[in-house]
Amino acid sequence: MTKIRIKDIAEIAQVSIGTVDRVIHKRGEVSDSTRERIRRLLEEYNYKPDIHASSLALKKPIRLAVVMPGVANEHSFWDLP
Repeated sequence: MTKIRIKDIAEIAQVSIGTVDRVIHKRGEVSDSTRERIRRLLEEYNYKPDIHASSLALKKPIRLAVVMPGVANEHSFWDLP
């Protein structure tokens, strides 16, 4: 099964991608009926945001810290692409 995208939800709901984004991130003005319709679709299609796509869009790297006892270096960080 192909992962559903914001664009797909927008097409099904017959709204803009921006409207779906505003509902997901709870910002901006969206009518109550449209918000509820989009929320139902997000739940029905089991929409989950892609953290990698979000990271690229925001131009922020994902940081991962691993805590391991006995490692000499106090801070070990890896930037994920």
